[in-house]
Amino acid sequence: MKYLNDITKDCVGKICKSKLSGDFKILKYSNNRNVEVQFLKTGYEATVELVQVKRGNVKDPYSPSVYGVGILGTKYPSTINGIHTKEYKLWQNMLVRCYSDSSKKRRPTYEGCEVSDNFKNYEYFYEWCHKQIGFSNQDWHLDKDLLAKGNKVYSETTCVFLPNEINSLLTKRTALRGEYLIGVSWDKRGMAFISRVRKNTGKSEYLGSFNTELEAFNAYKVAKELFIKEQAEKWKDKIDPRAYEALMNYQVEITD
Repeated sequence: MKYLNDITKDCVGKICKSKLSGDFKILKYSNNRNVEVQFLKTGYEATVELVQVKRGNVKDPYSPSVYGVGILGTKYPSTINGIHTKEYKLWQNMLVRCYSDSSKKRRPTYEGCEVSDNFKNYEYFYEWCHKQIGFSNQDWHLDKDLLAKGNKVYSETTCVFLPNEINSLLTKRTALRGEYLIGVSWDKRGMAFISRVRKNTGKSEYLGSFNTELEAFNAYKVAKELFIKEQAEKWKDKIDPRAYEALMNYQVEITD
């Protein structure tokens, strides 16, 4: 059998290749089941079996391995009893949105999005999550758009956790909106532009009919911004102060 690294027990000091994690150096050989190695790029050390060295099946948890960019590390588990942890699912989903071609085809709004260097590190992301208001709450979502409208980067300065009630309020549904400005539709029977605003009930509230599309949009803008402020006050004592401030200053744009 041909091995990736054709070595014997007389291998201390030799540089070998791994299949996925780059080159590593053999530091110590005790026996076939105890070979100490160190990866050249990250300095990570591990004890492995000689056959793993030969086959190149030695992995460095500090090399980018999740969607080509994510660094898992060793400090925190990604699964408990075979189930992915909440922290890992958040982290993986974030990487999927930004770096999975198939995912971006299904959800083109994430085209051009990226993850900061710090957030690419699972250990850092894990610790950041546990310091955030709302992380431990059920059905709260990681949001990157509220603090910096139009933002394309997941980072500690742009992300907050929001309750579903607020998160869904800010979610754009461009594909469902049609050809008119946000909050506006055309009434063929009445030959007028209709303005409606969707609130947390799931139903649209009728705001009136107007002669122009712009008038209908402006009615929507006023109603939407007012409702967002109402939600900000409702959740003021539970959400991140940065989120509260952003909600109070939120503006609906004609390009939304």
